[in-house]
Amino acid sequence: MPVYFNGLLLGLSLIMALGPQNVFLIRQGAKRQHALLSASICFFCDIILVCGSIAGLTQALEHHPGLKVWITWLGVLFLLYYGGKTLRSCFCKNPVETESAEETISRFKIVLLALGFSLLNPHAIIDSLVIIGGGSSQFPGHEQAFLLGVLSASLLWFGSLTFTTHYFSDTLSRAAVWRRIELFSGGLMVFLGLKLAPLPMIWPG
Repeated sequence: MPVYFNGLLLGLSLIMALGPQNVFLIRQGAKRQHALLSASICFFCDIILVCGSIAGLTQALEHHPGLKVWITWLGVLFLLYYGGKTLRSCFCKNPVETESAEETISRFKIVLLALGFSLLNPHAIIDSLVIIGGGSSQFPGHEQAFLLGVLSASLLWFGSLTFTTHYFSDTLSRAAVWRRIELFSGGLMVFLGLKLAPLPMIWPG
């Protein structure tokens, strides 16, 4: 059991950090738009990434640095695009009503967005894979217990976040509050996108 709790604590320490994926789940929970579906897709993606870290995906990225750059750039472009779109929505007259009038988000679009925020997130793909893979190597022969602990952390966090934001959705959906959420989440995504852009790899020195 100590191996399981090591995985649980490591998983919580990684997943509780505020990032694009958590912001996406907060938005969907507050808007009550396929919140459970969003959380389920994010959890499924975590299963893929965590299992990949145990199966040696980290070594594959190390042996193919070009693939790592391409994955990072895809994530950067995704964050910049969606962050810019969120900021534009923030400065609309009534961001909540405008977004709801412009489009009804389908399940298919939610699946694509959840996959994007989970699998095109450079932090999740690179940093988390390295940390989780390294953590599991400290418990030879008990990798499955460690993996179960990490995945339990994801399930607990995504479930808690989704139900909490759903419960407080009336407050979070108020125009003034929602504008602040949009401003913060859009600014965070643009900041992370710019921060993660691997410019030194293109223009050294």
